[in-house]
Amino acid sequence: MPVRDRADFVTSAIRSILDQRFGDFELLAIDDGSTDRSAEIVAGIDDPRIRLVRHETNQGIPKTRNHGLELARGEYLALLDSDDWAYPQRLARQVAYLDRHPEVAAVGSWAHRITRDGRPASPVVRPFHPRDVRARILFVSCFKNPTMMARTDVMRAFRYREEFVFCQDIDLWARISGKHALANIPEFLIRYRLGGDSHQSDALSERLKTRIAEDQLRALGIDATPDDVRGHHQLRNLAGFAPDDAFIEWCEAWLLRLIAANATSRCYPEPEFSQAAAGRWFRLGLAAGPARFLTRFPVPVFLRTTPGLLAYGARIGARHLWANSALAARA
Repeated sequence: MPVRDRADFVTSAIRSILDQRFGDFELLAIDDGSTDRSAEIVAGIDDPRIRLVRHETNQGIPKTRNHGLELARGEYLALLDSDDWAYPQRLARQVAYLDRHPEVAAVGSWAHRITRDGRPASPVVRPFHPRDVRARILFVSCFKNPTMMARTDVMRAFRYREEFVFCQDIDLWARISGKHALANIPEFLIRYRLGGDSHQSDALSERLKTRIAEDQLRALGIDATPDDVRGHHQLRNLAGFAPDDAFIEWCEAWLLRLIAANATSRCYPEPEFSQAAAGRWFRLGLAAGPARFLTRFPVPVFLRTTPGLLAYGARIGARHLWANSALAARA
């Protein structure tokens, strides 16, 4: 648990771990040069399972997380940010999963989002089967980092890349997924607080996310141009985006190209990868406006020629449409 200026939340985060039904753990809290009373608050919690380490000066999130990897003494390593909260069954459920599935290197979960003042927000629901996770990770971020529990030796082998001052978790899990199976438990095991440092957005963050996309495309065997990489990054991030006709036409050709490349490289499992591409196409249709999308753009070749893919993509699109309508009604 990295800690930096979280005096208002760190007690709750730590208590949520101390109250876990699974009790055989060490809670490693690393204070990264806090300027408030965070370190003193952690030190004042009387429990022998807490191990507090202090940085004299702020080292930043990736270095602090890597320091935690070096200090960890358990077979498994669970992550939680110091402003989040874990449900009591969280550790027990994830330990049991990793014990039962030795082929899986790390497992996350779904998460309830909450605002800074603790009010409920939209939930985080991610794919859970390892094949679906692997297939979709080129198109979406499949994990919330504070939900993750991993085998410590795997985490140490990959580590966080310290130049990724933003989105280092997206980079880490994308790299690990190329070598190891990853999964999610389809249950809500944490409350994830919005508005922390991970939500800062600037030009550097966008460049780093683009670099992640570039690395993934290269592994697939795609020699992508800078415009391709930017377009793929936009295809991953459709929220609030209104695609024009040129972008939609590019996406049809691009998705077909990805599926063809995967047929050669077998980088991602099939039919799950083609299903993930279909899901993105229909998600793009929702972003463009379903009426305009369906009247102006015919069903693309890759959907017409693969049995069952059109129906699958339509289900994904309908699910997003229902979720958006439900959120709008709640607002």
